[in-house]
Amino acid sequence: MSYLPQHGRRPDSIAPRTPAARVGPAQRLNRPGLYGDAFVRVFVEDTTARRRRRDRDPQLVLQIADCMNTINLEFSLETEKLRENSLFKVNTLLGALHRFRDGLAAEAKLAGHREHPPR
Repeated sequence: MSYLPQHGRRPDSIAPRTPAARVGPAQRLNRPGLYGDAFVRVFVEDTTARRRRRDRDPQLVLQIADCMNTINLEFSLETEKLRENSLFKVNTLLGALHRFRDGLAAEAKLAGHREHPPR
């Protein structure tokens, strides 16, 4: 066995590159043992260190899946108008999710009372 591989270095041009991320990998949406592979995946490429590659938007991913369906939402930072729209889109989604969560919590409480009526 040669001793060279332990001292060699893989050239950057063929080394796998993964962009730096501001937010991380997919998260499961269901507790273990429940249903299937529902997940939410978010990824925002961190372009802080990018110097010369201003020719494209950073990679932005918002993907939501239940057991059967997957949606991919598109976001762009290319122009001021598209940046504003991307932030508007996220804020609208957050508002809708907060309202949904509040309604779901209220209905869960009622379902619990129906399941175990007070005596």
